[in-house]
Amino acid sequence: MANDFQHYFRLWEASFPQRREVRWANGYLHNAYCADCRYCCGPQDSATPFPMPLLPAQCHERLEDDFYLLDPVTPCLDDRGCKSCGPQGCRLPRPQRPIACGLFPLVLVRDALHLYQCCPAALHLPLREWIRLGEQARDWLLTFSPAERQRLSLSLSPETLAESYIDLHLALPEHP
Repeated sequence: MANDFQHYFRLWEASFPQRREVRWANGYLHNAYCADCRYCCGPQDSATPFPMPLLPAQCHERLEDDFYLLDPVTPCLDDRGCKSCGPQGCRLPRPQRPIACGLFPLVLVRDALHLYQCCPAALHLPLREWIRLGEQARDWLLTFSPAERQRLSLSLSPETLAESYIDLHLALPEHP
């Protein structure tokens, strides 16, 4: 199966002919595409782990029951998907889910927000709407300390960013 933007565009256009609601509320993105998509939490097309850092308050002794772990306190996705994804979606309460899950398809990379372009929501909503949602997410992320934001920020290569993400030009200054 091709793994490019055109492939996902055709797939999501057929799977989601009607636009669905996407909105920011209570510290996470409510994305009505997720329940029927689950691409981001299902088995990934790569064995390379995609880290989803937790904040210290989210860590507990039995993380391995909920997640595949990159290290003792960092869940990750890879070709196995997510342990917490079931037939009805995520089985974890929102506070236990990685912040990355509540932001997706927005992704925090080196103190700036980017949009994963292959999400069905990213394909259906206009860019100006994503910028508005990104501004709300940025404002919420600014309530975290710089150290917490650094922990949550992903280190994706410039090549990966250019290939799969849209830069929303929404930087999170170290000191707002």
